[in-house]
Amino acid sequence: MSSSAEGSGSRSGDAGLASNMLAVIGCCLPLLAVLVGGGSLVAHYLIRTPTSPYQVEFSTSGAVCGSDGPDDSGSSDGAEGAADAELVLDEETGEVLYCSVLPPIDVDGRARARGAFSAEEVARVTDLARSRAADGRLEEADRDAVERLVAEIGREHGETKTSPTPLERLTWTVGLYGLVGGLAALVLLGLVARYLDL
Repeated sequence: MSSSAEGSGSRSGDAGLASNMLAVIGCCLPLLAVLVGGGSLVAHYLIRTPTSPYQVEFSTSGAVCGSDGPDDSGSSDGAEGAADAELVLDEETGEVLYCSVLPPIDVDGRARARGAFSAEEVARVTDLARSRAADGRLEEADRDAVERLVAEIGREHGETKTSPTPLERLTWTVGLYGLVGGLAALVLLGLVARYLDL
């Protein structure tokens, strides 16, 4: 009788130890994710180098404008996509897109400079884009040709980096998901612990 009582007591002790180990691991993993995420973001900002300001994006008329889009002076505050580029082209016509009722026109009738692009460089890019969009749309090959011209213009100014490196993208992704996921898991664990205490 006493041996069966000891056996059941040891089993319940083992079960309690296992549940305690799971609880410790469950708390340590989110903390580890937060630490890895934070370290990865720090590494990202330490290794990040600026990309070329000579960038082009393609959009449709009206889609690029908004709170994150470029204003009519060519500056932009957006984090991704068309808001990153100083030069945004209409993917149907190849024309420069402006966030104003009327596009600004210089005295000679040509569109003005945009961001890092001089007026002559804007003309080079838009001339190619318009000729490629003569059939009514810029296809993938047309966009590639325009992007190659923009990269060439950047190289003329000594700017060779046109996009983030794979390591920059990796550290950003790991950092963001690790930090957000770890913090969310910690909040969830806190809510579960509070609910179980009630």
